[in-house]
Amino acid sequence: MRLLCFDTSLDKTYIALKSADKFLQREIKSDNTNYHSAYLIPEIKKMTEESGISLNTLEALAVNCGPGSFTGIRAALSVAKVMALELNLPVITLNSCEILKAASGCTDAVVALDARRLMYYFYDGGQIELVLKENMKSKMKNKTVICDSGVARDFSEKIDARFVNYEVQNYPLAKVMCSLAISKAHESDNFKEEFSHEKLKAKYIQTPPVFTKGN
Repeated sequence: MRLLCFDTSLDKTYIALKSADKFLQREIKSDNTNYHSAYLIPEIKKMTEESGISLNTLEALAVNCGPGSFTGIRAALSVAKVMALELNLPVITLNSCEILKAASGCTDAVVALDARRLMYYFYDGGQIELVLKENMKSKMKNKTVICDSGVARDFSEKIDARFVNYEVQNYPLAKVMCSLAISKAHESDNFKEEFSHEKLKAKYIQTPPVFTKGN
């Protein structure tokens, strides 16, 4: 399958481009002047030129729909929608939690991500939940917890659990995304219909804050 995957919802920009005999991946860290989603389109262009894989020959896109950075989710989905519409491609949707759990290689791990405002995203293989801070202890106790820096900071010294901060693990998330997307396509009876770009939706879960003058 000729597949382009990308994610700007997590700590870096992750991109993978795959064909039957080629695989390229990129991880780009943001800096103080450019949010990492700003690198997405230029890097996709560089990768297609380097690989010789034309966008017109792609069979599908795959994108992380969140949860994660609100701006990052919007950036990735906007690019995915425009590309899918222009190239008439399905968009295989992934979420941050399933990507991180698969990357850890720990089948019984749970995933916890900082959702800000004393709330956290929690995932144990089912639906992603939005959980208040005071309710997190019972969910994570005695578990392997794949987490971000915010969760590690808030809980690692307070709860009897094994915390694995994905931000320092150097997981090959672009490669993991690609593998998950291909598996979903193979498991679907009609992945082009199931993952039509018209069905593409963000997994914000928590409404982004609204700022007004004076705040």
